[in-house]
Amino acid sequence: MDWDDIRIFLQVARDGRMGEAARALNIDHSTVSRRLARLEAGLGTLLFERAGRRIRLTAPGAELLATAETIESLMLQKVESLGAGAQDLSGRVRIGAPEGLGAAYIGGRLGAVALAFPKLELELVALPRAYSLAAREVDIAITLDRPTLGRQSVRKLTDYSLELYGTAAYVARMGAPTTTADLARHLVCGYIPELLFTGELDYLHFDGLDLVPQLRSTSVVAQADMIESGAALGILPAFMARRRPGLIHLLPGAIALRRSYWISIHEDLRHLARIRMVLDAIVEAARADRAVFLPEG
Repeated sequence: MDWDDIRIFLQVARDGRMGEAARALNIDHSTVSRRLARLEAGLGTLLFERAGRRIRLTAPGAELLATAETIESLMLQKVESLGAGAQDLSGRVRIGAPEGLGAAYIGGRLGAVALAFPKLELELVALPRAYSLAAREVDIAITLDRPTLGRQSVRKLTDYSLELYGTAAYVARMGAPTTTADLARHLVCGYIPELLFTGELDYLHFDGLDLVPQLRSTSVVAQADMIESGAALGILPAFMARRRPGLIHLLPGAIALRRSYWISIHEDLRHLARIRMVLDAIVEAARADRAVFLPEG
């Protein structure tokens, strides 16, 4: 059995589409199809069920996936450990974070790490989505939900507060809400409900209110822009909003939601000094900046 065939199988199993796997591996779609067919012929069983452009693992395919991921983990540990003794904090570290945290906080903290360790290659993926450590999408994952599955080392990064914001132009036009009940008559900005990737982003249902946003986006940065334009009110993480001087904090004390960020790494990577160092730097920065995430008043 050729390990390269297993590597292709792993990528296809993780992506669910041959075309996406081919692009990730930088090989032709026909090569992916041919190598999978060879693997299936060698094993004497079907590994995937084809359903249009998407494919699903069969029962034997799921068994092979579990075995292949175990082998992959062992290989990663062994290969990385070869240079561990001489490691001078070099190599790539990819961090996956929710868009708002990545854009408004993590990005500004990675520069100091890069200056201290110039041999490191730091990559920040800041998108409104979750990240898979098992699929090796990122080395360090920051999530809104506490991970419960897989071989992960998890700790809480920080709690953070969410508050209501608007602009002076909006208040001059529409008036300021004096109670949470007043929000029912105001224009509100928020997420697209059916496209939420986690229930932790459902900010508009609280205290018996079911607010319906007239302006919607999958991007919290776009929401902040919409609010800052004066078109609507909206609930934003305080650490994001306070970077925008055009926003006014409304109903202080009446609306003070709280959520948490969790940071995790795969167990296979815990021994790598560069991963531990970057993770510790992010955790220490968040701890020092507690007042940024949970401001008073």
